[in-house]
Amino acid sequence: MRDSRKKGGGDMTGVMVLADDLSGAAEVAGIVLERTTNLELSLSGVDGLCAAGRLSATVGIVDLDTRSRSTAEAGTRLSAALDAVPTGTRVVVKIDSLLRGHVAATVDVLARRGRVVVAAGHPGLGRVVRDGVLFVNHVPLHRSSVWNAEPGHPPATVRDVVGTAPSVAVPDVTGDRDLDDVVASVADDPDAVLVGSGALAAAVVRTLPAVDAAADTTAHGSSRDVLTVVGTASAGARDQVARLAEDGVPVVSVDAAAIVAGRASTAELESVLARGSAVLTVSGPLDPSASGRLVAALGQFVARVVAGRSVDLALTGGETARAVVDALGITTLRPVGRVHYGAVVLRAPDGRRVVTRPGSFGDRHSLSAIHAHLAGLPVGTVSQS
Repeated sequence: MRDSRKKGGGDMTGVMVLADDLSGAAEVAGIVLERTTNLELSLSGVDGLCAAGRLSATVGIVDLDTRSRSTAEAGTRLSAALDAVPTGTRVVVKIDSLLRGHVAATVDVLARRGRVVVAAGHPGLGRVVRDGVLFVNHVPLHRSSVWNAEPGHPPATVRDVVGTAPSVAVPDVTGDRDLDDVVASVADDPDAVLVGSGALAAAVVRTLPAVDAAADTTAHGSSRDVLTVVGTASAGARDQVARLAEDGVPVVSVDAAAIVAGRASTAELESVLARGSAVLTVSGPLDPSASGRLVAALGQFVARVVAGRSVDLALTGGETARAVVDALGITTLRPVGRVHYGAVVLRAPDGRRVVTRPGSFGDRHSLSAIHAHLAGLPVGTVSQS
């Protein structure tokens, strides 16, 4: 159970979503915006979202930034966050819909505290759980290729990840109705913790009253140059970059080993940005065990390029997004809209707009749509010569 020393009443006073990376946190923010703008997203922990023992918004979202951390640190960060959540708050722990990251450690921490329901998958993205097996577009996860860039092998069943503790339930999830049933099943148990993808967060949001009008998720912003940073190894992202290049946006590729070693030159990217928008990709082989160092170094590389420039950012991959905003010294982001599902528009204190999107999300036109939104262009418009 959560710490009884925390203040708060017995009734549900709001929803706290704890995400393991920034794109996941932003994904949830985009979902919440469809229902209410009474939400806050924190990059610095739970405490900043609470006042007088209660949430200061209907929905609080925290990026715990644990995806690239060690297992021990991920568990420690989650435990500290749980201890800070006011009593009577519904806790949802957002995990990757492909079961990547520290899912086992997350559930272990939660199971030691009480009842846990792990509703994995994301039906809207073709990721469903049948008989305990996660399917990705009708293919069992362990037989698919979506873990190709991950160290280790994908699990055969969800139970293989979350264990067999009696306090942990793993229901099948084949559609939104199953997720609604999961949320209903814990309605009278405020201490039960829900674990799942953005689709589970959406089911929780559907139970909330519409407090005010949702934010405009379609209107373009003012015209700005845009740097799109592709920090994902997914095959779909390569096709999305190619589509964006068809729109006339130059692509600059930097060698991964050079970035990690701190010897990658920023000159080419700076030259391109001096003329307009650009796409930054990473090329060359890299040991998956060095991915954490690459992400951190990539964030520093981008910060050196854009610091002091009036450039908006489109960041794919949650670890990459967090590394970039951390390197820029950004500690708060305000959700203001959505380009499409998972691609959420956030505003930084300096006025810069940042769109984050999970690496595996979006069709071929995703990056083009994000760029057009930020640049104030119709989708598909050639943005520069």
